[in-house]
Amino acid sequence: MPVDHGTEAVSAALQRYAARGVFRGFSILPDRNGRRHFRFTWLTRQPITITYHAKSHRLDFRSLLPGVGRYPGLGARLKDMLDDHTTGAVPAHRRIDRRRARVTCAIRRGAFSLALDVRGRHEAYAVQRGLNLVNQLFLLLHADYPEYLVECFGFRPE
Repeated sequence: MPVDHGTEAVSAALQRYAARGVFRGFSILPDRNGRRHFRFTWLTRQPITITYHAKSHRLDFRSLLPGVGRYPGLGARLKDMLDDHTTGAVPAHRRIDRRRARVTCAIRRGAFSLALDVRGRHEAYAVQRGLNLVNQLFLLLHADYPEYLVECFGFRPE
């Protein structure tokens, strides 16, 4: 089965981050039904998996933040931060252009997930913005919810 443009663009964008040493243990796992899973270690010791759905042009950061449901108000705070990144509330260089990608989030079984629906041929843009959003989420957690990082990711309580 031939690989489509979107899958190639997502693979190349993530491989560039891995080649620069941003990720550790980068691997690509093909799947049926036009999906490809990208697994790597980045901000924590636990691996992150991003799934690209070629048919729907969707980048999926499923169960990115486990245990969010145990912290009252945390899920709403994370969603508000994501919403801000689609408006003038953040500088243009950090904003998500809705003409290129649409951001959604959900909490299922207590875990926070993030997804970007790619519009047009903007997969590399969606990868970059998605990773920037994940970084911003972790900055928020470091600043305002350090106990969450200690409990759910084993960070040191400093």
